[in-house]
Amino acid sequence: MTLIACLLLTAQQPGFYSDREYENAKVTFEYKLDQWAEAAVVLRTPKTGRPIQQGVAVFLAHDFHKREGEYTTGALAGLKPPIKLLPPTYNIWHKIELTLNADRLTVHQDNELLQDTRIPIQKRGKGYLHFATLLHKYEFRNLKIEELKGESTYVTNWSPWQLRDAGAWQTSTNSATGSNGHGINYGNPKLSNLLFSAEIKSTNSANGGIFFRGSPDKQKDRGFEVQIYSPLDSVFPTGSIYGLKRSTIASNTEGQWFYMQVLVQGQTCTVWIDGVEVASTDKLPSNLTEGQIGLQIHMENTQVEWRNIRALSL
Repeated sequence: MTLIACLLLTAQQPGFYSDREYENAKVTFEYKLDQWAEAAVVLRTPKTGRPIQQGVAVFLAHDFHKREGEYTTGALAGLKPPIKLLPPTYNIWHKIELTLNADRLTVHQDNELLQDTRIPIQKRGKGYLHFATLLHKYEFRNLKIEELKGESTYVTNWSPWQLRDAGAWQTSTNSATGSNGHGINYGNPKLSNLLFSAEIKSTNSANGGIFFRGSPDKQKDRGFEVQIYSPLDSVFPTGSIYGLKRSTIASNTEGQWFYMQVLVQGQTCTVWIDGVEVASTDKLPSNLTEGQIGLQIHMENTQVEWRNIRALSL
């Protein structure tokens, strides 16, 4: 169990992250907001990208608008309003209890039930606990994080990697860097239906990708590809399901870490970048039912890095 006595957060701080990741947890703490303050506590987020978009985010707000919505206290941010609207308060300590177990989230404030809901499938998995700063000062104290049993089965060790074609590669159990060449490096296990996630950075407008249900054997199918290519106005920019669905990504990811999730189920594939859905199709090749995940570099004098590569088998 993690315990923190008291912490003050201001607009100048990047927010607070737990020192380790959790999947299923009971989190209790007390918080106090300044007037007009907005804040959020996020579970299962990476440290890359936009935590409120990509994790399980519960809003904490002064609620001076006096209207129930997806960004009032107890809301599952952007997805579901709280069960009830609490009166607006500030400079008062409140106690929060969050329980996240598999796909179910409950939220209590001062012993009142504010949320009891199922979360979307892309918010399964594990990640850090994060208190986000949204320009206003707030405090929290008596933080307790109790890990709950029942962790899912993840693939986090992709060794031994098997290279199809070429490129310069550096690999470890769950990270890889590809540069200067044309090739796909496949991780070891064969998978079918899964939720994939990784933090990715490409430089010099690298052309790369992630292949699913493929094989390092040149006599077999490479699989289908989710594209990594930073020019926004290209035919298939980052997040595209190559040849099937163009990505709607709106921000340039060149030279910076971003968080990609890919859901593969049957003939359906959905892609999220930093928690925002950018592409989806139900027309995956019917002949591809199982295979390995491959990381691609497809250009000279460029580089693509992947870290914290993880897959939750569904």
